[in-house]
Amino acid sequence: MSPVPLPEDDSSLEQANEIFWQSLLEHIRRESHGRPVDGVLDVGCHHGGLLVQLASALRPKRLTGIEPISQSRERALFRLRPLSPDVAILPPERWAEVPADSVDILTCHEVLHLVDDLSNLFANIGRVLRGQGSAFIVAGCHTENPVWNPWSAKLRDSGQVVFDRSPFDILHAGFAAGLRGALRPLRRDGWIIYDPEDALFKYSSAKDLLDHQYRNKLLFRFFKSS
Repeated sequence: MSPVPLPEDDSSLEQANEIFWQSLLEHIRRESHGRPVDGVLDVGCHHGGLLVQLASALRPKRLTGIEPISQSRERALFRLRPLSPDVAILPPERWAEVPADSVDILTCHEVLHLVDDLSNLFANIGRVLRGQGSAFIVAGCHTENPVWNPWSAKLRDSGQVVFDRSPFDILHAGFAAGLRGALRPLRRDGWIIYDPEDALFKYSSAKDLLDHQYRNKLLFRFFKSS
């Protein structure tokens, strides 16, 4: 998966994300312990692909997406309306419309390197999470991942604004917002499909590829401090 949405059709982006989304869903199922899920929110929901899978797996009563691009919000809303009685796809400036203590599961997949105000994001996460809720945040685009330096340079050369953050920066932002945080690798095993000729974001070696997939692509879990 590339570190930023690219001008491709929705199906190709979702195909690239599929293995990571499935790993994320497995963690969510395991950590949720079968508790009913009323509200689900995805930060940076793009065209709603991850929310579609969350809706299928968890059957929540409410689906919420935060997405800055208006065309993506429209596509996500069209796809998600049949899946839940209550769907809202909002731009980031309308976070305040998400009720406090209303979200059981919050997800965020490879978005933090695009967020300029990490403190504000985590303040919103802390506000909307329920007492027993959890935020699951995936980040491989961080400063401890060796592939981030060449990838971030390529993104900046293309005009994309990205931010350099370490895993501890992410943990600190969560703790500063009153959340307890933990982290682990997102994936541990499975096949990796990679074409070294056609890949837009390339790896210099198989070791970098394997390390990115199984070691440096991290899953953070945040929940409210008791």
